[in-house]
Amino acid sequence: MREYEVLYIVRADLDDDKVQDVVKRVNTLIERSGGAAERTNLWGKRKLAYEVKHQKEGSYVLQDFQIDQGRIPELEAALKITEEVLRHLIVRKPEKAAPAPVVPPPPAEVVLEPIAVEPEPVAVKSMADREEEES
Repeated sequence: MREYEVLYIVRADLDDDKVQDVVKRVNTLIERSGGAAERTNLWGKRKLAYEVKHQKEGSYVLQDFQIDQGRIPELEAALKITEEVLRHLIVRKPEKAAPAPVVPPPPAEVVLEPIAVEPEPVAVKSMADREEEES
């Protein structure tokens, strides 16, 4: 079984008791599909970005659960026909990676940088000085 989460929006015209009933119904759908509900997080009423089924607000619910991968379409079909649920999205949670062994960092390398030495000024000889040296 894999871990999933579903975020669904319940109609805002329902009172808190009715929202709890919808949450229980979704948990029952998960259990009937062979899954196990883990954690429910009620986010409360929020304004929707756009109107959905003539509703401008909705109560958001985030549910974590475990279920077999092949049972997801069955669960989605059941959520689609639930009248109180305006929208839903089921997402598979990332697999928990095994903790990596702690490797001590390699010893710091000592980098010796050369000291910047200013070049000695070069004397510019004029043509007259050169001619004198040649003679």
